[in-house]
Amino acid sequence: MEYDFDSFAEFIDYLDHTYINMKIWVGEYLASEDNDYGFYKTRSLQEAKDLCKFGFREGFDQFLELKQNLEKYIKMSYKRNQQYHFYVGYAPDVKAYLEGNPLCMFNKQKPQKKHIDIYYNSAVLSEVSTNEIFNRGVITLCLVEILEHMGFSVGLKVFTISTCSGQIHYAKFNVKRNGERLNVQRLFFPLCHPSFLRRLVFRLREVTPDITRDWTRGYGRAADDYTIRQIIDLKDNDIVICQSSEMGVKGLDIIDDANAIFDYINRFTKEDIELAHVKRL
Repeated sequence: MEYDFDSFAEFIDYLDHTYINMKIWVGEYLASEDNDYGFYKTRSLQEAKDLCKFGFREGFDQFLELKQNLEKYIKMSYKRNQQYHFYVGYAPDVKAYLEGNPLCMFNKQKPQKKHIDIYYNSAVLSEVSTNEIFNRGVITLCLVEILEHMGFSVGLKVFTISTCSGQIHYAKFNVKRNGERLNVQRLFFPLCHPSFLRRLVFRLREVTPDITRDWTRGYGRAADDYTIRQIIDLKDNDIVICQSSEMGVKGLDIIDDANAIFDYINRFTKEDIELAHVKRL
């Protein structure tokens, strides 16, 4: 069961205009409408929809401060443009001109940007803390900027993959395409707020026509990294931000969590992307 949304607006519109699968959910507990604020950090499904559409402000200043503090510790790598001689260029090489060399102009070769897609898994286990979700989101946004400074073009996709009784529920949200600027405020809610998964994606499962009754209450189990890599058609350098436990994210210290994520990414990348450890000043 697969969904591919080009925007969060399209996602919310789909939820608003699609009926609940009554054959499965009638008379049953609907997780998307539960009133457990401690688990959801919202008081209703509608509140979660509004935050996704219009933005989430509570804690955003703290989020930016945490992101900026982390960035202070990160050493950015830059690929320098290589200078070479050519018929045309930005400045003459006087010596080459006097020697009669037709290649008498300095030019700069811009390295061709390689593309990387980052897949951020917002499906988490029920015991994962909000601090773990928060730190993963902050580090992922920093990672986008790190890779762009390194000379890569970067796309960002939020997704969820959960399994139950032989079925797989896969939803993907294209949130940043190649060449688009990173909109931190727009991404704050889906990357860092537990209600994106625990209300909105749960509601998506509740309106899925072919989902079986086995999904009731549990709503499936978040797929592990191995399963994700079997389902998503990843290119050589595409990056998966998977479960906190698989990457060693604990939600206690942002720098420790960043280093754990970078170590995990370095295990899978096949080009010269090596992410250095973040050092404390």
